[in-house]
Amino acid sequence: MPSNADLHATPAEDPHDNDAPHIWRTTEEVAAILTVDPSTLRRWRSAKPPQGPPFVRLTTRLTLYSTHDLQRWLAEHRIDPREVT
Repeated sequence: MPSNADLHATPAEDPHDNDAPHIWRTTEEVAAILTVDPSTLRRWRSAKPPQGPPFVRLTTRLTLYSTHDLQRWLAEHRIDPREVT
């Protein structure tokens, strides 16, 4: 099962590095990483407009998430209390 450490970018996994390995995760794996129920991700995807991290719908039953996109999405939603006024 993936852990939060799976999302930690090392120099070899820098999302801006075109040579970095590109890892794809299932809805269940991303849900475990985010500590939400898989139904939450499904609800985000079906919202109008879609919410949550970017995804790729391969079939009606298989949706994948890029770890690069997931890292970027989490960074965009990060709140630093020191920067909030």
